[in-house]
Amino acid sequence: MSKRIWLAGVALILASMAGNVYLASRMSRAEARAKRAEARSIEPVHQRVLLTDIDLLDLKAAGLTDPVNQLRSDLGAHPDLIPVGGVFGGTMGFYDRDGIVLLPGGYVYAPADDGHIVAHTVLRYDVKPGGKIEWKLLDGHAGE
Repeated sequence: MSKRIWLAGVALILASMAGNVYLASRMSRAEARAKRAEARSIEPVHQRVLLTDIDLLDLKAAGLTDPVNQLRSDLGAHPDLIPVGGVFGGTMGFYDRDGIVLLPGGYVYAPADDGHIVAHTVLRYDVKPGGKIEWKLLDGHAGE
């Protein structure tokens, strides 16, 4: 009887070890997938630039030498696009350049604030020959 218990214990230990090896291999594959996904996405997440290479080439062909910085700077010069007025004497503006998310296809998400409240805006831009940027507000509202 004790031999059966000993064999059952060994079988249980071996099954546990096999399960641990299986889980470890699955975990390492999952971790590898996560690391690959993070490596692909870390630059856009930190830079908030989701433009494709083709978008960037098109913008350069339209006359922008540094599309990301020029789009952000130009938008900052257009507080008139913000559909929410400042409160408590604040002046609304696109002050958080790093918060501006450049999306494919000529779209932009840009937070605006006056130091008291935040407005969320979605805009579309078109770059005319010579690098002139035209903006159109698609949606915007005050939020948290």
